Amino acid sequence: MDDVEREGFASEEGGENPPHDTASEATFVRAEVVSPSLKRASDVAAERPHDGFAAIAPMPEVEAIRTHRLFAEWYGRLEAAEADREFCRHQMTHLLDVARIAYIRVLERGLPFRKEVVYAAALLHDVGKAAQYEDGEPHEVAGARIAQEILLDVEGFDPREKTMIVAAVAQHRRWSDASTPLGKLLYEADKASRPCFVCSAREACAWSDERKNMGIGI
Repeated sequence: MDDVEREGFASEEGGENPPHDTASEATFVRAEVVSPSLKRASDVAAERPHDGFAAIAPMPEVEAIRTHRLFAEWYGRLEAAEADREFCRHQMTHLLDVARIAYIRVLERGLPFRKEVVYAAALLHDVGKAAQYEDGEPHEVAGARIAQEILLDVEGFDPREKTMIVAAVAQHRRWSDASTPLGKLLYEADKASRPCFVCSAREACAWSDERKNMGIGI
């Protein structure tokens, strides 16, 4: 990963900013304490308009990523590269599936990640995929570099959160015990997002049968 200590990112070498997601953070605080985005069901119900549909809570930090010029450029290149792809694609439906699965696990496990951090990591995790198609650079490496550059322009995340997001993008492709908690969460959600059991290209897929999701579950 390139130079994650650039302006706007927390240092992983000590100083004022402690290393992100260290073992000392493994004892997670309950999510309802640390996540202001969680609300009681009664509070959500009170916010519903008269037609019965709940209002969508905006996430300006995540929207700033989606509308960033670099995200738009790389997303467009990815769509073009996968226009005739037979297998799983990596566009917005997949990115949001990963975000939602990851956030479900945050709620179920009581993990200390803000919803916006989870969605940002999910939105960015395949941003380097076009680079892999074009020149063979591993997409997690390209993605971490592009994500870092995008996040330099995005307000709403503190330096430690930005470092966590970039690290998770770099770690999402393969499982490692050394990965950060957010990196492990992103890996799990990414793999759980694929409905292999209804895929018409399942038999030709390079995934082993053990890796394929052959039923509903997260």
